[in-house]
Amino acid sequence: MKHWKFHDCPSTIGASSDAEAVAAYDAHDFRADVVGGGDDVEAQCGDTATYSRDGTLFACANGDTVEVYDASVEPFALAATLDGLPGASALNFSPSKTYLAIYQKQTSTGASKDTKNMTIWNITGLTTNRAPPRKVYEVFQRQFLKAEWPYFQFSDDDSTAVRCVSNEIQIIRPAEGFDRHARLRVPSVAVAKISHGSTPRVACFVPEVKGAPGSVRIYELAQHTEEGVVENPTPVARKSFFRVTEVDLMWAPDGSAVLILGSSEVDATNKSYYGESCLHYLKADGSFEGAVPLNKEGPVHDAQWSPCSDEFGVVYGYMPAKATIYKAAQCEPKYELGAGPHNTLRWNPFGRFVALAGFGNLPGDVKFFQKMKDGKYKPIGSTRASCSVTLEWSPDGRRLLTSTIAPRLNVDNGWKIWRYNGDLLLHEERAKIYEATWRPVPDGTYEDRPISPASKRVESQGGAVLTNASEATKGAYRPPHAAKTAYRPPHATSGSGNFSLAKASEEDMKAGKFKAAGAKEPAKADAGVPGAGAQLSAAAAKNAKKRAAKKRAASAAAALEKL
Repeated sequence: MKHWKFHDCPSTIGASSDAEAVAAYDAHDFRADVVGGGDDVEAQCGDTATYSRDGTLFACANGDTVEVYDASVEPFALAATLDGLPGASALNFSPSKTYLAIYQKQTSTGASKDTKNMTIWNITGLTTNRAPPRKVYEVFQRQFLKAEWPYFQFSDDDSTAVRCVSNEIQIIRPAEGFDRHARLRVPSVAVAKISHGSTPRVACFVPEVKGAPGSVRIYELAQHTEEGVVENPTPVARKSFFRVTEVDLMWAPDGSAVLILGSSEVDATNKSYYGESCLHYLKADGSFEGAVPLNKEGPVHDAQWSPCSDEFGVVYGYMPAKATIYKAAQCEPKYELGAGPHNTLRWNPFGRFVALAGFGNLPGDVKFFQKMKDGKYKPIGSTRASCSVTLEWSPDGRRLLTSTIAPRLNVDNGWKIWRYNGDLLLHEERAKIYEATWRPVPDGTYEDRPISPASKRVESQGGAVLTNASEATKGAYRPPHAAKTAYRPPHATSGSGNFSLAKASEEDMKAGKFKAAGAKEPAKADAGVPGAGAQLSAAAAKNAKKRAAKKRAASAAAALEKL
């Protein structure tokens, strides 16, 4: 059984330097309360727990019950207990906190096989008049895949829900009842995902069938309000492709477009043992579709939308991987973040800062960038978060949480909190932890802010970190006999411990404007013989020869006169 604990963090807003931010964490008395009360009470939770989108409700499975807490008060207050739910292994709040979806595994310790193990509960009155939750729908859910959870997907205002079942997509209007829905017949549909925004749409994936290409289709939910079956529904947008067996559908935050990260277990080119991947872009209105232009061969490691929906970032290619920022309007490459041992990209909640990292079998290097007013991305710091498994920005967009968790890694478990420029603010170690995450906050709680004055990290020649411009300019004292650089053995490939395959050239590691694959630098004029200056035109060269001959003749005449 898991124990869920909560730690409050000091605010670094107003800190004029990195030293003040670090001191705030060092001096802070961290609270670590267990759900349900003080240190004398332990809430033994099951394998799952979740917050509502605004962080005001918290639910966790506890034995045969699911407990819902009011997280808007300190300490969390138990708001409701849902009994008779053995084996609850997945929980999900709807965006507006109207409903709570609960999945129970059908095993000997969970729900019986004749029990409907997928339930929807109305929890509207929990935070107002303490009205008890009410079960509004239940259904059998025989198969569970974490990547497809939640199986009931709600629009932002909870007015519409979508569920993907065999050969059809169900469109539900909860206000009219969950048992009444429109049914879009889409043969062989594998997965569906609802978009955000005021006019929700649903994107679905249909794999290849009998030689026909696979496709992603987008349907307008507002066009299907009548109850009943809709045969051969007409999509508003469609993208077809071959050699794709699985997809990850990533909607833009405003619902204007969707990124399609496709993968297959077999690489037709025989270049990779792990299969192949591709990335496609599809506008929600069907006005544009196509493959995202990638200028390096290899897998797509990560793709993430900016919270502003105007850009998205992609990490791709064989190591050292490249990271590129794209304009979302026409899917055009805009800016390069540099090549290196990277496979993870995360935007902060305001789209101002970007963290580019490499986890898994990579060293754990993390680079930080800030988006400038001219659209360029300026490096503001770097660090190394070795053995990290997760990476998540805080709701205020100023701090980054990395964690080492089980069962991915069963040693050196713990979490670290970093400032947006790579300063380590906190490192907590535990014998074993299973999950570490920030508590969400309501929209509008924090404002977007640029970096604080004098907070850019500058790496000195000796490897020390200088935290302000004056220290970087002044520099540390170096004795006259000190070597300019540290000794590097002949076989060394990287001073940061990176393996050779992930070592990029100095030019490729720099951030800058996007360069198309195969693009060459402007050709320079042939300088001719070293020391002779720039190459001359034909006429100028002829005149130069005449002047040289005249000079030689004058020198010879002067020599004869001396004799």
